[in-house]
Amino acid sequence: MYCCISICTAPIINGVLKEAKDKSWKTQNCKLEEDKYKITKTDDQKKVVNKCNREKAMYGLEYSSLILDITLGFICTVLGLLHYFDVAKPFEKVTGIIGLSTGVITFVLTLVYICYSGYIFTNQKPESSYDSKLSSNVLKLNKDGAYAKKDGDQFKCLYFKSDKTNSGYAKFSDLGNKALNYEKKRHYPESDSKYSKCGIARPSDLCTKLESVAASTVSVPSDCNYLYLNDYAYGFEHKYLFDMWVTTIIFTCFICVCAIGLAIFGFLLFKSDGSGI
Repeated sequence: MYCCISICTAPIINGVLKEAKDKSWKTQNCKLEEDKYKITKTDDQKKVVNKCNREKAMYGLEYSSLILDITLGFICTVLGLLHYFDVAKPFEKVTGIIGLSTGVITFVLTLVYICYSGYIFTNQKPESSYDSKLSSNVLKLNKDGAYAKKDGDQFKCLYFKSDKTNSGYAKFSDLGNKALNYEKKRHYPESDSKYSKCGIARPSDLCTKLESVAASTVSVPSDCNYLYLNDYAYGFEHKYLFDMWVTTIIFTCFICVCAIGLAIFGFLLFKSDGSGI
């Protein structure tokens, strides 16, 4: 059951992670990036190599691990039914070996997939838009849709740090934020609301290249304590991707637990004397 749910929610298999398709995670040439690194020896190129390897590994593992989990799970289910009806007793030890090996293979493959998927989900930033109305990169916002706070005579970005590359952009794990999805109160703000008065595009590259700007250079009323992004999401693409990805990670964790149980059951069946466990 967990395998079926996981394969029905897997972000790459179901085409929800459009970036994997648009950027061709399956066929991208990581060897080329490695050769570039050997020539340049720069930290930035090393990050490109690691990112390429992670994406390609996740793409392959999502297909191989989940499809293999379903296949092996089906085989073990058939063998379980044969034992339930007391038909498979003559080859009980063989069944035990199959159960043990299937549990180990399923656990290892699924665990590696979870590690790659979880790392990309929590550490990597989307580079292509999930909504044509949004810019190519998704700015990180707080739950109210603000990206900068007034600090004295300046507006300072809530998340951007000048010593961290692209820190002002949302990661995949941030896409569940309601402010990155459609909200009526922000999309159709009342004339006297904070979204109407203090909604503004990013002034002078604030939160993308600059950590703060002078309040006097921003065209908002003096009583605005926050700046709200006026480039709103028109759909729920971000939330949908977030929910699908989280669901897949949770249920693949259950698959790992079941795989451990299958391996233990197979081992006990193999060690049994044929009189039952």
